[in-house]
Amino acid sequence: MDYRRILLLLIALGFVSQGLVQGQETAVKKSKYDELTDGLKKQEGMWTIFHNDQKLLVDLSAAAMKKEFIVIPSISKGISQGDVLGGMSLGFGDDVIWAFKKSDEKVFLLQRNVRFRATDKSPEANAVQMAYSDSILFALPVLTKSPSGGLLLDFTHVFMNDDQEIGQMIGSGFRFMSDRSTWEKIKTFPENIEIQVNAVYSGSRQIDTVPNPKGIQVGLHYSVSELPAKGANGYKPRLADDRVGYFLTAIKDFSDKDDPEHFVRYINRWNLQKLDDKIDVSPPKEPIKFYIEDTVPVYLRPTIEAGILEWNKAFEKLGFAGAIKVDQQPDDPDFDPENIRHNTFRWLTAEAGFAMGPSRVDPRTGQILDADIIFDASFLDGWNSRWETFRAEDIARLAPNWSPWKAEGLSAFPLAHQSGHQNSSYCSYCQDSQQQLGFAATVLMARGIAAEGGNLPKELIHQGLKEVVMHEVGHTLGLRHNFKASAWKSIEEINDLESGVKEGTIASVMDYAPANIAIDKDKQGLYYSQTLGPYDIWAIEYGYKPFAAKEDEELKTIASRSGEPALEYATDEDTRYMDSDPLSNRFDLGTDPLAFIKRQIEHTTKLMPEIVDKTVKEGEGYQRARQAFGLLMSEYWRSIAFASRYPGGVYVHRDHKGDKDGQPPFEVVEAAKQREAMQLIADTAFSAPEINGVQLNYMSASRWSHWGTIDMLRLDYPIHDVMLRMQDMILTEVLSSTTLDRILDSEFKVAKDEDAYTLAEHLTFITSSVFSEWDTKEAAEFSNRKPLIDSFRRNLQRRTLERLGNVVSHGLGTPSDARTLTRMHLTTLKAQADNLLKDEKIKLDDYSKAHLLESAAQIDKLLNSEIALPSIN
Repeated sequence: MDYRRILLLLIALGFVSQGLVQGQETAVKKSKYDELTDGLKKQEGMWTIFHNDQKLLVDLSAAAMKKEFIVIPSISKGISQGDVLGGMSLGFGDDVIWAFKKSDEKVFLLQRNVRFRATDKSPEANAVQMAYSDSILFALPVLTKSPSGGLLLDFTHVFMNDDQEIGQMIGSGFRFMSDRSTWEKIKTFPENIEIQVNAVYSGSRQIDTVPNPKGIQVGLHYSVSELPAKGANGYKPRLADDRVGYFLTAIKDFSDKDDPEHFVRYINRWNLQKLDDKIDVSPPKEPIKFYIEDTVPVYLRPTIEAGILEWNKAFEKLGFAGAIKVDQQPDDPDFDPENIRHNTFRWLTAEAGFAMGPSRVDPRTGQILDADIIFDASFLDGWNSRWETFRAEDIARLAPNWSPWKAEGLSAFPLAHQSGHQNSSYCSYCQDSQQQLGFAATVLMARGIAAEGGNLPKELIHQGLKEVVMHEVGHTLGLRHNFKASAWKSIEEINDLESGVKEGTIASVMDYAPANIAIDKDKQGLYYSQTLGPYDIWAIEYGYKPFAAKEDEELKTIASRSGEPALEYATDEDTRYMDSDPLSNRFDLGTDPLAFIKRQIEHTTKLMPEIVDKTVKEGEGYQRARQAFGLLMSEYWRSIAFASRYPGGVYVHRDHKGDKDGQPPFEVVEAAKQREAMQLIADTAFSAPEINGVQLNYMSASRWSHWGTIDMLRLDYPIHDVMLRMQDMILTEVLSSTTLDRILDSEFKVAKDEDAYTLAEHLTFITSSVFSEWDTKEAAEFSNRKPLIDSFRRNLQRRTLERLGNVVSHGLGTPSDARTLTRMHLTTLKAQADNLLKDEKIKLDDYSKAHLLESAAQIDKLLNSEIALPSIN
């Protein structure tokens, strides 16, 4: 009871004197609740919050104690380094659900374990309860009871901490500094609260984008929202099918007997329902609405809006009118892009060259609750000093189906955190598109089509931007990558402008599409697909079509179309380094990747001799020529790498038994195709480069020495080093134990009356093409300026001998037949080297003679070394 108010009322009525009131005031003490909250700012909403700069108290009501809450962490303000980028979503694996449990004078904050379940009150439910438990994240002392019957708790350390491991993301040795961290802003709403921490980290390693590493500020945003009871909003989980590519919510339901491992797999999708399900075309009860943030350049907003709204074409076929809406960010102080209630398209200037479309999901049902598309502005900057020389990571990215994880024999980017899409592999589409845009700019500049200064033509920019926007929106709708979509049409069909505009150039925008640059500029089609493909329409039908009844049967009928050529599906785990299907690639085009490879090689070899004249104007430095040369080299080798996936290749299909147009799960790549690919490799990767060495004297590096620049060990172009690294990338693929194993297995998997590409043929082809000079028999005289074996081939042969040595010593688990065949070839090569050295009709140059002597000695060591046979347990 508020005695002071009663006394003031009595004064007003004249029943008591002022002096009596003053005496009473000294007698009335403040409650503990008032003492604890005195001087703190109060905000009411889902929770009642009291706070100052570094303290946060929550009045948690009795009703809130019984509810569950989803917690969405993100970076609201980053440092433009590594994964610490503004707009990035945090949290790995399932999204986090909080619940509360009172125990004596404490309240435990729990993270729900939602991966395991069973039907309530069943024997399995008791077993699940004994086997699995929630996690206790915090024990919050009860400060006091609140006047409304709730509990006053100190939540400061719940949010003021480094549980999101931002310090580790910044770099080793960076520590969270609680004494300098404050609340940036706190907002409360009826169904959610938004808390932003200005988190300070301290370390010693200098970072270019911050003035002092001892006080790095990172904006860390938490969006906490009430979770509706399952089924309360009319959402019905939809079962997944491995023929259609959706992100998954996987739960083990021990009451479910259909799956031997008890997994129930739901696709991740929005709660999209018709406003009136009795009519054919109806608006949704609640559309999927995206806000374009004010940070997006004005001239790009129409293209971005068009890319988002393009997905309405798929929903219209299902009877939804305006399923997706787009609006500009409102001028509202309560609008937060990080708020789970807002889906946003955000534009950053972190110079990371990436885009991503993460979504946040109810881990109990698969319902998508929030999505934010993030674009980095440097995506549009194809010209970059990174192409002036090839670092190890740049070369690794050219390997076939490079992934962020370390590949066999290659140095790749190890990512501490997968900041890509929920339950997915890392998405590097936008980042790697920089190379494609730069390559396109080089080709178009040489043709006189590029804008002043080599800038990208507006048509190319807007087409590329719209295609990547469609890709990222697809992720926010629940769709995974489909790396087989680019094999739908031939190169000729892709360049049919009329059909490209009408139906797209690739079967799905969920592929990684390269810039389509035709050899004949008069036959140029779209640079990038500008509409959804047939796979996209089909996948959305599976995920969002309303069903009145028999949903499981209807879904199986839809998925059974997977055998149609336009609906082929292969995703990240089908397209990793050393995976087998040569039609499942990142940044290829056409039904025949070998035809695409030849087209790209023709582009690069034609332009290389002209690169200085075409890219550098009078009065300019030569750096642009070096960047253009690097872009051409990267595309040349990236394309050849696709050919290295054919030897031992296996086409992979996801069709089920009985599907219309169904195919077997695996089909060995045609022997003729494997031979064609190896011949292409021999003619390109294993041959001396068609490069004018004098031209390299004009490949000037950027000569700036300050923060933000690349420190080059050599200013002049290291052509031999680059070439050997590229060749080794190809050798790694064609001589890997996995490739050799597959070739041997495939001999058995092909019918006896059919042609097969054999392991014996493969090893013979490699040794005969790489060491062809060693079989020279005709009389000839060579000099050090015109050697028998040129410097690039000498390097290639040395590296090949090292690789063959690994095979002989059973390195990396190669098959025994590969070992014995390789020993045979090494014996032949030793004899050829000896014969060349002894042949008096052939006058060898010093380089070739020394090379043959060293190689012969190396082969002797390999043949006489102990064989590391596999142990038998």
